[in-house]
Amino acid sequence: MPARRRLVASLFGAAALLAAGLAAPAAAQEYPQRPVRVLVSFPAGGTTDILARLVSEQLARRLGQPFVVENRPGAGTVIAGAALARAPADGYTLLVTTGTTTSFMPLLHSNPGYTPEQITGVAMLGCSPLALDVPANSPFRSVRELVEFGKANPNRLNAATQGAGAISHLSAELLRSVTGMSFTAVHFTGSAPGLNATVAGQVDFYFDGVSTSAPLIQAGRIRGLAVTSERRMPNLPDVPTMAELGFPAVTACAWYGFLAPAGTPAPIVALLNREINAIIQTPELRERLTRDGAEPTPMSVEEMNRFMAQDREKWRGVIVPLNIRMD
Repeated sequence: MPARRRLVASLFGAAALLAAGLAAPAAAQEYPQRPVRVLVSFPAGGTTDILARLVSEQLARRLGQPFVVENRPGAGTVIAGAALARAPADGYTLLVTTGTTTSFMPLLHSNPGYTPEQITGVAMLGCSPLALDVPANSPFRSVRELVEFGKANPNRLNAATQGAGAISHLSAELLRSVTGMSFTAVHFTGSAPGLNATVAGQVDFYFDGVSTSAPLIQAGRIRGLAVTSERRMPNLPDVPTMAELGFPAVTACAWYGFLAPAGTPAPIVALLNREINAIIQTPELRERLTRDGAEPTPMSVEEMNRFMAQDREKWRGVIVPLNIRMD
């Protein structure tokens, strides 16, 4: 190639690289130019909805455009997950949901209407562990006593769940897979019915959210044998972790986070990640997360996507061998 042509080609190449380098920051600087839809996978009034609204209000103030919450409940978060996957990957449709959307439903359904590869993490809000509860008059004073009875007496124990495929159900199945104990799952339609059955002594144990269990444990109406967090919870300082009791594999949390369609421009995702991480560390959001038994869990985009992939593989090891299906 003649020297003149090589010079022209190199100049064009340099210009293209420079344009690409300038375009990435510009995408974030110009975003958002119109309202952003924030889908929520649960009905109004629940923890996920409240967190979505609190964070969206702060995002609107920080970024100068409305972040409009739109509740899209149903089918165990599948409706919202499918809606997100179909949305343009432009940063103007986000989803606030729990790990159910990416960790459970793609394994529990043969075709939930989306795949995890169609979704990217944006920002983690918090992680809410579970408490392993038994009735106040239960003969079981430790997790090991419960497990040993379940191993020696097939199907004599009843475990309450918040519904088939819910984290309470899968946490019980995780305990079964780790220990070899036996029980019958009794599926209720949410946290409150399962707790009521535990208080009444109608079931033998129940994995429930720390936020809803803690007041009843503190009041002596149920007994907390363990929590599934890595550290003891501040509102249940006397309840040991599963790891402390010799069951380190039985860790679980109901996590909340912002997601976007895969392919959303990286500068926009990075901008949202930075802003949301700052928001969840404000006193208002920290207090709200703590009240709901969750620990604020700021992560980078890369850390969140890695966490989601690891979480899904962890639950794959429970769901697939037991052939737990919802279709």
